[in-house]
Amino acid sequence: MKKLLIILLLSAIFGWMQKGIAQKYNPLLPPNTYRNADNPNYWKNKNPYCGYWQQDVHYKIKARIDEKKDIITASEELTYWNNSPDTLTYVFFHLYQNAFQPGSYYDKLQKANKIQPVYGKYELQKKGTEIKNLKVNGQNVKIEIDNTIMKVYLPEPLLPNQSIIFSMDFKTYFDKGSVRRRMKVFNAWGYKHYDGVHWYPRISVYDRKFGWTTDQHLGREFYGDFGTFDVELTFASNYIVGATGYLINRKEVLPDDLRKKLDIKNFANKPWNSKPSVIIPYDSTQTKTWIYHAENVHDFAFTADPTYRIGEAHWEDKVVYALAQEPHASRWQNAAEYTAKVIQVYSEDFGRYVYHKMIVADARDGMEYPMLTLDGGMDPSYRGLLAHEVGHNWFFGQVGNNETYRAMLDEGFTQFLTAWALTKIDGDTLVEPMPRSKYVRKFKKPVSPRLYRAYYGYLLDAITEDDAFLNTHSDDFNGAIRHGGGYRHVYYKTATMLYNMRYVLGEELFLKSMQNYFNKWKIAHPYVEDFRNTIIQYSHVDLNWFFDQWLTTVKNMDYAVKSVKPAKEKGKYIIEIERLGEMQMPVEFTVISKDKKEYKYYIPNNWFVKKTDATVLPRWIGWGKLNPLYFAEVEIPEGIKDVIIDPSMQMADVNRLNNSKKFPLSVKFDSKIWNYPDWGKYELFVRPDFWYNSYDGMKIGVHMNGNYMQKLHNLHATFWMNTGLLQDANIADKNLFDPISFNVAYQTSTHKLMKRSWVALQTKWLDGLNSYKIRFSKQDRKGKNTFYTEYKSMIRLDSSDLHYLLYPNDWKINKLNNTIALGVTHKYKYTKGRGTIDLKLRSSTLFSDYNFAQLTLEAKNYNQITKKLDFNTRVFALLGTGNNTPYESALYLAGANPEQLMDNKFTRSAGFIPTDWTRYSGNTGNFQMGGGLNLRGYNNYVAVETLPDTIVLAYRGKSGASVSGELEFDKLIKFKPRFLRAFKLDTYIFGDAGYIDFGQKTYNISDVRVDAGLGAALTIRRWGPLQTVNPLTIRFDFPFFLNRPPATEDFVQFRWLIGINRTF
Repeated sequence: MKKLLIILLLSAIFGWMQKGIAQKYNPLLPPNTYRNADNPNYWKNKNPYCGYWQQDVHYKIKARIDEKKDIITASEELTYWNNSPDTLTYVFFHLYQNAFQPGSYYDKLQKANKIQPVYGKYELQKKGTEIKNLKVNGQNVKIEIDNTIMKVYLPEPLLPNQSIIFSMDFKTYFDKGSVRRRMKVFNAWGYKHYDGVHWYPRISVYDRKFGWTTDQHLGREFYGDFGTFDVELTFASNYIVGATGYLINRKEVLPDDLRKKLDIKNFANKPWNSKPSVIIPYDSTQTKTWIYHAENVHDFAFTADPTYRIGEAHWEDKVVYALAQEPHASRWQNAAEYTAKVIQVYSEDFGRYVYHKMIVADARDGMEYPMLTLDGGMDPSYRGLLAHEVGHNWFFGQVGNNETYRAMLDEGFTQFLTAWALTKIDGDTLVEPMPRSKYVRKFKKPVSPRLYRAYYGYLLDAITEDDAFLNTHSDDFNGAIRHGGGYRHVYYKTATMLYNMRYVLGEELFLKSMQNYFNKWKIAHPYVEDFRNTIIQYSHVDLNWFFDQWLTTVKNMDYAVKSVKPAKEKGKYIIEIERLGEMQMPVEFTVISKDKKEYKYYIPNNWFVKKTDATVLPRWIGWGKLNPLYFAEVEIPEGIKDVIIDPSMQMADVNRLNNSKKFPLSVKFDSKIWNYPDWGKYELFVRPDFWYNSYDGMKIGVHMNGNYMQKLHNLHATFWMNTGLLQDANIADKNLFDPISFNVAYQTSTHKLMKRSWVALQTKWLDGLNSYKIRFSKQDRKGKNTFYTEYKSMIRLDSSDLHYLLYPNDWKINKLNNTIALGVTHKYKYTKGRGTIDLKLRSSTLFSDYNFAQLTLEAKNYNQITKKLDFNTRVFALLGTGNNTPYESALYLAGANPEQLMDNKFTRSAGFIPTDWTRYSGNTGNFQMGGGLNLRGYNNYVAVETLPDTIVLAYRGKSGASVSGELEFDKLIKFKPRFLRAFKLDTYIFGDAGYIDFGQKTYNISDVRVDAGLGAALTIRRWGPLQTVNPLTIRFDFPFFLNRPPATEDFVQFRWLIGINRTF
């Protein structure tokens, strides 16, 4: 008996020991050890603060992906632990794929943004995720579904520190609608590619801030509980699968001999986009089941493609897999190695990666999931994408914030990481594809990843005070979708904020603070207040002023060197620095002496002083209207050459033109190559300019255009010397042409006066016209409505100025045409179309030699009827009053008036358009410029109208109305050879109809005139390597039909005309 007891006791002890050994924390293999006491990542083992809690989950999912029907059929078992202090009587689940169907909340949001979704076959049937046989602890329960949220009523209350088991069967459907859907299927060279994301019923997060988080899915962000996933995925046997977690049966589904065949190096020389080889033949009767185990994760995703080829790299104990579609493998050779470097940088600088692997997949996307990112592109363009999506495995993947509520904590932090990694790996110059053109390579400027990935996106809006409040729900940025409505500042403003926090704290303290935040909140759920509190508590620096101004305001930063004056004591100077923006910051500045020595200074803005080798000056306490000026006394025996605020360019100063004693001007050749703007300088681009007209002859001049950050002080100026060379031999007064010409235009933002407003000035003495114009514009927040007022003055001084004109009889000399206008332009979108309406009231004003007023309404609409046909319309009406309307500003029957012709370089003077095309006569002509009533078929026809006692020419009048339509059918033409890519050919059927009031003192309304015919517009879109030259459109119209043709013409006959640009 004793022996039996001893045997039983030893067996129990051995069993207990075995159980203990088996359940030692191991995140790679079952059983679930996430909640173990030896899991260093489990929240209870490293509680972020006393009293913190979060819920735990363990999903067990078995799924079959049907490649014929594009359906996932699966079973799910979820164990849910209630670690909260609350008793739960119901729970919520997310059914994300239900967002992509008619009548969904996301569908309504799309339509509110004037987007008409086109749905696939399953989406039209409202088949997203379907639930069957849902049970709780084996009992049937009541459920309630509201689009993407499912409420489950529990049969018994779930008490604190208890768990519950949900079981269900479900189906999720892949589809190909027009709405961007991360869970997708697409054709990959004859195979189906699958991305399985947010594909299973996922329990909502119950947390300390909200309780249940039940946001409807509107296409943006996500939030999930941490725990364990055991998932089995069954695919056709030819699929290569990548997914979250450790692949338990790797030897079975990916044996060594197959792995060698799939190695990406085998395809290093494969031509881009060429047909993939067949390594595993497709057999509809054969399947493979891929089995995964993942711990410390809040989601599970997969990607599958028969054309995937595998790259592999390692950093310490971390493995990186690159899954590239074989036709792209040649440009994905370094994907795994580059990603390993990214993981190393993030791990060493911000916190060690807790997972064992990372997959970067060639999946036509840019999205992140635990241990898996869906990417696209090729090297080197994809480096930023890889760095960004992998970075999400730090902020969102490991630090699991509620990104639906505040996306800045993951998107913004990851945008910062992206710039950080690109800089650490590739240096301070963004690696971009090498341009093929030597000319482009010569004039292409390098850009730093920090500016490209962070500062520029923020500054280009902040300069005009048009950035966004970061402390905003991710679905509440002005009701817009994707990155609209200011949502992009979740990325750029946050990234810029983090760089500025680095500037405030100094790099060493900044990195330690960020590492502390990551380690404290990894595998946990922080909110914005947790981030700021964690940083402040660790650094022991009061940064509340910093976070308040960045997170809860749209204040901006602008410091200026106001003056530099000698002090009373020899060798000393008083430097006056002004805070023009509402943001406060500590200020670093450098003084450059006349013998080029550098003296560094640092002005703290509170009691904290960061580590610095600069001379620390007295504190500058102030914000808003408090202490906007600071006087720094410095000793520079050699004398001061320059003073530069923030020479390291870390402060997000919106106007660096005033950051130095010297005005920072950069003068460069205007190469017509697009580059990012220079944040530190006003850029002025200069090039020679040659032009021609038949009176001035050859015009030899110089063109200058300048701006600051493409938003402020935009200048366009051209000055010519007119030579008379190659003048038209038939022109009289040959020597009376203007000796010089100029055209100067300036525009800048007036946001200090009124947000989203601009002022524009123009003066020109050009082609016989002296003109002056000033315009003020104001745009609403959404950019749909622009209100404007404009003053304009024009005069041609003598008869020689008429020699320039295409239509010299339609402009009087020595008559001031002074006008003032008020108007509004409204832009709008609707189902399958967009449009603009412009309403303008214009009147003669002081010192004008004319007396007239015009009320103009113009509506243009661009509609997509089918995928192959577009229908565009223009409705125009002008009501004119007054007894002395200038010819140049009158309404013209066939097209633009002479005033409008002055706005185009090809039509502002004779020289390019043959003169016999532009003579009014009893026949139609061969040149037309869009505008006016736009009855193009009547171009250059005097339009005879008969009154009881006289004959009147009705080509010009005071009032009128018209409608034009063009049915474009060029998409039906499949002939689009590669060598014609620089060109675009639009073909269309057109029709115009309208009438004109040709009376001088009384109203005389003409009969309706109609024209119709065929047209083609050839647009030169690219001019060789030149990137910023505007496209040129040459139009060929054939108005075969006129309902009131000239006496010498038939109703239907061959007619042709040429025009510059489309008619509307």
